[in-house]
Amino acid sequence: MNSLYDEVVFRFKNALPEKHLLTSTNIQTGSTQYQLYTLVLGKGNPRRALISAGIHGDEPGGVETLLKFLEQKEYENYINEWEFTLLPCINPSGLNAGTRENAEAIDLNRKFREANPPEEVQYAQSFFDKPFDLDIELHEDYDSPGYYLFQKEDEPVSPLGRSILDEVAKIMPLNISEEIEELPADNGLLARLSDPEEMDWWPMALYAYSRGCKKIVTLETATSFPMETRVRAHLKAIEIALARY
Repeated sequence: MNSLYDEVVFRFKNALPEKHLLTSTNIQTGSTQYQLYTLVLGKGNPRRALISAGIHGDEPGGVETLLKFLEQKEYENYINEWEFTLLPCINPSGLNAGTRENAEAIDLNRKFREANPPEEVQYAQSFFDKPFDLDIELHEDYDSPGYYLFQKEDEPVSPLGRSILDEVAKIMPLNISEEIEELPADNGLLARLSDPEEMDWWPMALYAYSRGCKKIVTLETATSFPMETRVRAHLKAIEIALARY
């Protein structure tokens, strides 16, 4: 019987465009070995974007979004300008189990500052040798009543995050709480950049920033909505991020 991750890999490979660069990395998590796949489209284009999903295994909306990004050829409008590096699922053991953590009960998105992080984190870190212009990280939030995002970049903060939220709001309501994840929020936008050196642990977004990425957006769709709505919201966010960078 195929696992959820097997189905993701099947769809991912079936959606590959004619011109692509596909690589894979073997990792060991718990007692199981997995192949993590990476797809590069538009190799050599002037702008570079990393789009990742599934670092938390109980957030399948991001994985589904990245698959739809390929299957529906959402990248085609940007393929002459952007070089895309796509990581469809960083945490396959968590996806199969439906857990935030991997099979070793580790929250991978808390381990990007460690000297010897889990293999999944090492895999993600390996792509930051050359800075990206844009890092898009796809997440979802079980507790949120609506969409929100974290935006990280040098001051002054650009209007990119607000542009994304203005368009996404036509698909899914925004989380308008004044505080989200114990941080101040402005109608769905969290844009205060923590000093990486002040934090004991780093998520992938702070690691990207520390490696010179110019703009990072962590996109959080609300799990309470149907999968189709969550995916549409994420795809719209990706579209606006690429078009208005």
